[in-house]
Amino acid sequence: MAHNTLMLIAQLSGLRILVLANRLGCDTERARAVHDRLAAKLAEMIQAQRNILAADRARVASRGTEDEEDAFYDLRHYQTAWYETWLIEPVALLDEYLVDDLTNEYFDFNTGEWHRRDSDIPIVVPVPADKLCGLAKIIAEIEDISGVRFSVENVYYSEAEAEAAWWESTGANRDEVFAVPGRS
Repeated sequence: MAHNTLMLIAQLSGLRILVLANRLGCDTERARAVHDRLAAKLAEMIQAQRNILAADRARVASRGTEDEEDAFYDLRHYQTAWYETWLIEPVALLDEYLVDDLTNEYFDFNTGEWHRRDSDIPIVVPVPADKLCGLAKIIAEIEDISGVRFSVENVYYSEAEAEAAWWESTGANRDEVFAVPGRS
């Protein structure tokens, strides 16, 4: 256990340095923000693995003492926390969204309120890999090593927001696209 944990700490640390170095080549604010968020998440993951490593060492040191059972439960606590925090749901690196299918509601992180879900809102649009300045390959490597899944998505809480973002992302001009030839 400790060997795998120590190896994961080393690998995640190296990948965090790679993320920070790759950030220097970013040409958009969105790509820099995703790099920053991933670096922060990696730091949290590294700390969580360090907690597991420390608890495992404490468990080994307490063998045969009255603290052995407590040390075992401490280790199990940190392992469970790792599983619940990092391995159940994808970790959002841009926008988060929460949909409760049981009650048919969604949580709007912008307003901090729950809303009835009458349509396909929220609209989730994945950010293309070419807009991340090389980060997609690093994310894939982190996912392979750690088992943690990441999402890089824009979330829109109205069709108007989604349409405006689409027009902005394409760089197209509505007036030119919908212009009728021969009319001015």
